Amino acid sequence: MSLVIDFHTHVFPARFKRLLQGKSGSAVENLRKQARGWLRPFSRSLHHTQTVLRHLPDPARRKLDSLTSFAPLPGLLVESTAEDLREAMRDSGVARALVIAHPPFISNSFILETVAESDGAFIAGVNIPRGTRGPGTVLKRLHADGARVLKIHPAADGEGPSSPRYKALLKAATQLGMPVILHTGCIHSRMVYKSPELGAVEHFKPWFKSFPETVFVLAHMNFHDPAVALDLAQEFRNLYVDTSWQPAESIAEAVRRIGAERVLFGTDWPLVGNNISVGLRRVRECIESGLLKPEDGRLILGGNAERLLGPACPSNSQPSPPSS
Repeated sequence: MSLVIDFHTHVFPARFKRLLQGKSGSAVENLRKQARGWLRPFSRSLHHTQTVLRHLPDPARRKLDSLTSFAPLPGLLVESTAEDLREAMRDSGVARALVIAHPPFISNSFILETVAESDGAFIAGVNIPRGTRGPGTVLKRLHADGARVLKIHPAADGEGPSSPRYKALLKAATQLGMPVILHTGCIHSRMVYKSPELGAVEHFKPWFKSFPETVFVLAHMNFHDPAVALDLAQEFRNLYVDTSWQPAESIAEAVRRIGAERVLFGTDWPLVGNNISVGLRRVRECIESGLLKPEDGRLILGGNAERLLGPACPSNSQPSPPSS
């Protein structure tokens, strides 16, 4: 079996679990596991619906984005902790996962502690929150503590490409050889994002030009509009895309346009639920239908991530875009 690395996951502190537990921990844990099965049909329908929304007229899509923003929350009660992720990985044959911070809900310190306790199964992705003094210096300290990837989320932060804080982080990430995961995709929900429009990937074209040595991973492949992400990835060879929230046809199109060497398997686990099995099914569907070669699948599912991060994630490893 080929190596599988999930390049986009989150784990939450056990507070969601503790909300339910009280004094009956084992009974509630059994109930949580049963609830995951009960939610599978619902989560499958949500995954399918998400890939259809992009084809609706813009006003309708905006309305549905807003209405469905909180759909993932109930699932976090039954699947969200590091233990839950380990179980999902075992069930799906995933060897390693990049777990990404999202302060204040998922702190950098929590992620680093979780990774340190994972025996190499988890890789740390950090997110430097707005208001942090000396963000570049903080990133370097987190890197020394084990962080291997930087996440930037403009839509959640409400900051655009001209942000001095982001520029400082990008300079530090470049010096450290850290890949940068950039949230992309305009999801119209001001209940979740401070500035949803800042998810549109085209705003960040100046970064890709100014930091050609930095590997940028366009998370979610620009969500509703993957063609724009692929246009930019064709123009800039330091851009990768991940497969989270994209159907099989978008994954196949990404390989056709930019090559399998710059496509990374990612799921955004645990949001909505059942992400890993759905994501794997979509990649394998491409292989079984002949849209992808088996070697393409091996690169997407783990080979590319291992090349970027290394088996042991050495701190002096400088990831670089694939040669032409």
